[in-house]
Amino acid sequence: MKLTKAEIQFIDNYLIKNEVKYWDVRLELLDHIVSAVEDKITNEGVSFNEALLDVHSGFGNQFIEFGVSKDKIFEKGLYQSNTGFKKFIKQKQKEIGRKHRKAYWKTFLPFISSIRFFIELLVLTIVTLIAYQYSIKAGLFVAMSGIIITEFTKLFYGGLKKFKTKSLNMQLAVSSSLLLTQMPYWLIMLFNWHYEGLEMKPYYILFILFALLFVFSRHSLNNFIKIYNIYNERYQLLTT
Repeated sequence: MKLTKAEIQFIDNYLIKNEVKYWDVRLELLDHIVSAVEDKITNEGVSFNEALLDVHSGFGNQFIEFGVSKDKIFEKGLYQSNTGFKKFIKQKQKEIGRKHRKAYWKTFLPFISSIRFFIELLVLTIVTLIAYQYSIKAGLFVAMSGIIITEFTKLFYGGLKKFKTKSLNMQLAVSSSLLLTQMPYWLIMLFNWHYEGLEMKPYYILFILFALLFVFSRHSLNNFIKIYNIYNERYQLLTT
């Protein structure tokens, strides 16, 4: 038996009330719960309320009936506990993290060996060398800017669209940016601390480290844009 639009909407609202705030996770749960409820109604001959309550408990959401009147069992049973959904979300975080890392390393070599990336790296190198002619600090600033601009592009790509801010996939895809944007500053601090008092510091070490960081950061942006486009398209289909 197929559920009505009203029943499907009820399940979606029920997930929101149970703090499943990420729309991509909620969409996956909605599909699973709707199918499970339909199967129970068809195969076991139970009502919508009974089927949904049973599926809810099947996710590991605890329900203590003691002291709850019969006419309140459905309402209380659905919202008394959401521990099962919390565990599901944590599991999805791990799965998505593994998926993103696998995709990153699978496409790493093809991307850094592409003509497009070679041109970008060449341009950054030339601009860095030009700036270096003025001063070492200017050269380091340009080299560091390549990393910072790449990471901030991820942070602000697409603005503050709802699909981005409320998507678990998107949040995990951009989470590494917070670390990478600070790494150049940490490297400079460690470098100055290690070579403190040395008149001729080996600044080439910083330039090499910044170049390596740019390689990983730029591919991270490339991977991020692919994820962005996938979930932007899915969200547009969902809201139209």
